Amino acid sequence: MKTPAKYAAVAAAAVLPLVLTTTTASASTGHHHWGHQRTTFSSGLLLPVPTNHVYGIGFASVTLKGSTARVDVTAAGLLNGVPHAMHIHVDGHGTCPTAKASVLHNGHRSINVADAMKNYGMIGTSLTTSGDTSPASALAVDRFPNKGTFHYSRTIKLSDDAVKNVKDGKAVVVVHGIDYNHNGTYDNVLGASELDASLPAEATDPALCGTLR
Repeated sequence: MKTPAKYAAVAAAAVLPLVLTTTTASASTGHHHWGHQRTTFSSGLLLPVPTNHVYGIGFASVTLKGSTARVDVTAAGLLNGVPHAMHIHVDGHGTCPTAKASVLHNGHRSINVADAMKNYGMIGTSLTTSGDTSPASALAVDRFPNKGTFHYSRTIKLSDDAVKNVKDGKAVVVVHGIDYNHNGTYDNVLGASELDASLPAEATDPALCGTLR
């Protein structure tokens, strides 16, 4: 069985080439499409949320021109074949949760959405693959990436509040969906999601997190 360190090494090896490709592509195409009045905010690495038994890794960037944003998210090492909801969270402290935010859920120490919101705030933008990107699409499970390794790129409009949070360094990119007990599926090991009782908590718990700077 792979140790957490080995999982992290495998995930990093998978995601870093994608990050480099994405960064190069943004640099080469951004000038042509966006001119000089654009600003790019990067998360650095999207790191695993502590206590949630995630060994993946990722990277995110948001390039702003007015309220138009080109959003790129790359992730690797997550559970494959299930939807991974992604959001830009706003109006919080602009930080990712530490292990101190964890509590017992169904007898297991972990961090769910409510626990983490104390750090990164509410959903400002849903990073769907198509259609609506408002908080109303927070659980649009058919419109999020459904692979363990993926690259997401989409140009969308952000609300004034989301733009302000990005510029103020308080916007946080979060990728959701964990496999806490590593059995290859979302199940009820942590109970039901507090957002939608029809979903397992694993489906909505935060997996990767990073603040845009």
